[in-house]
Amino acid sequence: MQYDERFWPQEVSVGEVVYPPGGTLGPRHQKTLQLVLLHSGHMRLWVDGTLREAPSRSVCILFPEHEEYFAFDTTGETHHSWVHIALLTIAPALFTRLQELPWPLPLSPTMTQLMREALLLQTTPLATAPEMLKSLALLMLWRYIGEGEQARVPPHGAPPASLIQAQHFILTHLQEPLTLQQIAEVAAVSPFHLIRLFQKHLSLTPIVYLWQQRVMEGVKMLEQTGLPIGTIAYQCGFQSRYHFSRRIRQETGFTPQEVRRRFWQQNVRETNRS
Repeated sequence: MQYDERFWPQEVSVGEVVYPPGGTLGPRHQKTLQLVLLHSGHMRLWVDGTLREAPSRSVCILFPEHEEYFAFDTTGETHHSWVHIALLTIAPALFTRLQELPWPLPLSPTMTQLMREALLLQTTPLATAPEMLKSLALLMLWRYIGEGEQARVPPHGAPPASLIQAQHFILTHLQEPLTLQQIAEVAAVSPFHLIRLFQKHLSLTPIVYLWQQRVMEGVKMLEQTGLPIGTIAYQCGFQSRYHFSRRIRQETGFTPQEVRRRFWQQNVRETNRS
């Protein structure tokens, strides 16, 4: 399928913020395509007066030319990041594909890593950083489309409620030694059927998803807390600091110490710039 050559972004901006309990934003007029990645907390969003909701660890898209008002979790902090993509035009075929996707989508480890790289690009001294950021933003957009089309339930497919319930249970019990049988019982399906649901909609098994989420939580705690690495490993459900360190390196390419140092150095650079 051919898209308008003007699809290359005129401008891309990225950022992240943590809202306190009960935080709000807006009303505002949306000017660009925007991907919103919700890492923790809950978000209620009114688009032209119509309410939509996004839970923790989800990603959604916002379209230009709409009025928006955000209300964030009232019981705890809400951490989210975003990518604004300013396009001269959006091809009708692409716009239709975006509108047909489920809203929101589960936040995948790959999308989280791409967002982290986009934030780091803001501080790179390379002269090509703006072009790299535009390319990365388009990659995230295509990733969002691909994950959304993969997750879309066919007309005669199984209802997604069991999958959503299983994901929620995993995310709220990461520290516990979960088994496939336990997760399946909570989702009210057989272990075999639960595996089929995860493979169909997420292209992985429930246990692989569990370990990916443990890694993501570990990275977040490394970046946002000063807790010892062994304590973080325990709180994320790892059997040992060694196991935690090995999985972090497999997923990110860095040791836990390097993950923490890179994030803190980025914050120092941003503080010095301001």
